[in-house]
Amino acid sequence: MTIDKMKQTSFNRATLDQWEQVALKSLKGKTLESLSTRTLEDIILKPLYSLEDMENIPESQTAIVRDAKKSSGWLIAQVVEGSSSKEILEEIKESLTKGNDVVHFKIEKEHNWQTDEKDELAELLKKHTAILDVTNDPAFLTYFSDLKGLVKGVEDVELLNARTYFINGSTIHQEGGDAISELASVLVQADKFAKNSGIEKLVSNAFVQFSIENNFFMEIAKIRAFRILWQAFGQAYGKSNIAAIPVHTETSLRSYSVLDANVNILRSGNSALAAVLGGADSLTTYPHDYLTGATPTSNRIARNMQLVLKEETHTQRIVDAAGGSYYVDTLTNELVEKTWAYFLTLMKEATVENREAILLERAEVKWNEQLAQLSTRKKSLIGTNTYANPDDILGVSIKQTDYKRLAEPFERLRKSFQDNPLNTAIIPFGILKEYKARMDFVNGYLIALGISPIVAPENLKPFDLQKWINEKNINYVVFVGNDEQTAGLVPAILNENLSVPMDVAGKFEEYEDWLDAGLYGSIYAGQSLLKKGQQLLALAKKEDSNDNA
Repeated sequence: MTIDKMKQTSFNRATLDQWEQVALKSLKGKTLESLSTRTLEDIILKPLYSLEDMENIPESQTAIVRDAKKSSGWLIAQVVEGSSSKEILEEIKESLTKGNDVVHFKIEKEHNWQTDEKDELAELLKKHTAILDVTNDPAFLTYFSDLKGLVKGVEDVELLNARTYFINGSTIHQEGGDAISELASVLVQADKFAKNSGIEKLVSNAFVQFSIENNFFMEIAKIRAFRILWQAFGQAYGKSNIAAIPVHTETSLRSYSVLDANVNILRSGNSALAAVLGGADSLTTYPHDYLTGATPTSNRIARNMQLVLKEETHTQRIVDAAGGSYYVDTLTNELVEKTWAYFLTLMKEATVENREAILLERAEVKWNEQLAQLSTRKKSLIGTNTYANPDDILGVSIKQTDYKRLAEPFERLRKSFQDNPLNTAIIPFGILKEYKARMDFVNGYLIALGISPIVAPENLKPFDLQKWINEKNINYVVFVGNDEQTAGLVPAILNENLSVPMDVAGKFEEYEDWLDAGLYGSIYAGQSLLKKGQQLLALAKKEDSNDNA
């Protein structure tokens, strides 16, 4: 076909009904509803969004989001940490020469800044924006009254060029909250400032921070939803066109894991791109090895992550690059509506303390939901609950942060099995191709707990199996076979009274009868990793009273 003919070729417009018919055919009996998923925020995500989904979205939504950004770019705000003022100052100077835009660090009383160091820092602050946390030493600011940027920890201090009303959306996130909880928390805090100081002072003096998780589209929508909720908040206080406030973001540590820590690079990169596309004004990306001690190399990778986004993706050239996506716009609108309704419910409470207590209760519920999904492997944390590396060794020192981390329970189990090894074997029966999938599942399941099983020769007779167990000093075994082999052989093996506890791979109607005959338990898809891990840990510590043990 020639180029001219290609240019003249047209295609019939596809309708949603046509798509549904094709989708139903490929689903082979399942419904379209089976393709929908429920988020942590109780929002139903559809498999396909179209122009029809935009009908109930206010026309002003996109304009509000875009007007809130003064420019299409963002500030790279890598945080500097050091054990002394000298270290911090050196790191600040180095990072500013290698792509960092912001002087970003936390003041500690023990740093003991000398006069010459303060003078040098003052010169840097004349040229660069600052994000300072002076909670531990507010008096530090007396030397830098003309700094420009964002300051945490001094709400009662007025600075000519800096904002000091810190609205913290990260707190609820750190406790496990969902996007609605975070956004509602921000509005509750803003209301407190507005009542205490007035709406005008709030607008001129406030800034907000969000932690950005790797739930990509939800995090994009979260920042965009805040811009719209901020306008609604202003209207509630009589300001029909309230000025936007700066949005600072940091990549969340909630999904960071010490296990297979290199995966944290992907998590942080995903979160960073979501923050940028959502419209953040500044962004901090944490190094992938932050939990065990960042190195100059990992700090450079974290900083370069943003430089690559700027130089290679050209996202800094576009305001609201996500706008116009039926999916993102719909998700943004749903977050706005659900958050505002929840905020109004919270405001019925008499005190700020009551509102915050309710937010924390919701965060606890959402946290437990996330842990349950990870424990049953309905959600994946690569390198931790799935595709775990058996060679990962956990050290004794893990940095404590303000974040509840989803990987922590799994890390504790892995460390416990390091200290209390459970010599485990998979005993296969049947033909390899019939049991391999089940065996691979059991192997991956146990490795995620910190147990590296060995595989026995297949189809061992009971006497030979017991002999092999003794030779290899095995403490616990898992029977693996197809359904027919399992149903036929498990009772026979139980009758032989093996010297070690035995689990069976899979779910079977005869399970209760097998338990009565001495079966230890089972391993199957959808089972809680954490509960099974605790059961096996008790076995490793010889705390279990199972008859076969």
